[in-house]
Amino acid sequence: MALKIVHDTVDEIDEAYRPLYQERDGKFHLTGVEGIKTQADIDRLQGALTKERNDHKAVKDRYGVLGELDPSEILAKLDKYPELEAAAEGKLDETKINELAETRLRTKLAPVERERDQLKTKLEQTEGTVQELQNVIRSRDIKDNVMSAALKGKVIETALEDVLMLADRVFEVGEDGSVTTKDGVGVTPGITPEAWLQEMQQKRPHWWPASEGGGAKGGSGGGGGFANNPFSHEHWNMTEQGRLVNSDPSKADQMAKAAGTTVGGPRPAPKK
Repeated sequence: MALKIVHDTVDEIDEAYRPLYQERDGKFHLTGVEGIKTQADIDRLQGALTKERNDHKAVKDRYGVLGELDPSEILAKLDKYPELEAAAEGKLDETKINELAETRLRTKLAPVERERDQLKTKLEQTEGTVQELQNVIRSRDIKDNVMSAALKGKVIETALEDVLMLADRVFEVGEDGSVTTKDGVGVTPGITPEAWLQEMQQKRPHWWPASEGGGAKGGSGGGGGFANNPFSHEHWNMTEQGRLVNSDPSKADQMAKAAGTTVGGPRPAPKK
């Protein structure tokens, strides 16, 4: 069962994890994990983003056109005005025409340029809000998936904060929404939270009760946290590999990566 951020009643919460919740406004909120974002935080960010979009649209609707003319047409007419005025008086002074044109252009363009700068600033602020919201959603997706895997894997309550803190650094969310480990962060890349926790039993055995730590499940089979990994050099077994590929291709691929090879790839070198 995944650990929800908000429950309507305390009876919905597993008794072992009730200390992590706090009652507010008649509901029970997950507050015992440092750094976790609530739905209220996300709602505030979403509200700010919506306001920025509406303000941006209002300014664009107001200044997108000036009457029936856009700024380029205004500039074209202003270019001709001093020359036509001088021609009507029977005199054409190129220097005077240029001075008049430049003065009028500066006068007409000043408000447009101010509005342009304001729109640019609002756009930058909106982009910053969008990025912040995306980061919040990314972090919540990672924590939700890792928390669910940790509870299923019987991680002790006092280790949950450490698990989530490390997970935020080593996991990423793919375009398809999948949560897998990054490349180059000191763990096997491309594996799920469940596989990562199995791998971590060797590195962080204190995350589990003494009877279920790295010694009980991890072994020393050289399989990246998978006991008797048939893709590892020490336990290489093509029959067992084939069985895994047929029964659970995703797990087979993760176990192969953890051992340093691929499904159908060569036998990896022995661990030194």
